Amino acid sequence: MTHAKDIGDRIKSDFGDKAADIFTIFDEGIAKAEYINHDRIIRCILFLAEKDVDKLKKMVETAIQDPRDVMYWAEYKETGRQFHPKRIRDFNKTFDKCESNVRE
Repeated sequence: MTHAKDIGDRIKSDFGDKAADIFTIFDEGIAKAEYINHDRIIRCILFLAEKDVDKLKKMVETAIQDPRDVMYWAEYKETGRQFHPKRIRDFNKTFDKCESNVRE
C-alpha cells in the first residue's frame, strides 16, 4: 500500500498496536482490487471505520465492490432534498484539511 503520511499517522493513532494488522487488511484488499489503492478511498475507509477493526474490514470489502459508496458516505451529508446531498468533506485532502474549502 502506498499512502500519504497523514494516512499512516491516522492508522497508528486510531489502531495503536493493531496498526500492522490494518496495513495487512489494506494490502489484502488492494490485492483484490488495485483501484482502492488511492489516498482518497483509504481516508474515507479510515474515517468510516471509527477506530473499529471490524468496521474497517467491512468498509474495505464495500470499497472493493464499489468505492463510490465509501466516498459518498464519508464525504456527503443528506440535505433532506432528494438527490441533493451536500459535500462536507474532501478526502482528496489530508485529514486535517478535509473539511476546509470543500467544493462540490
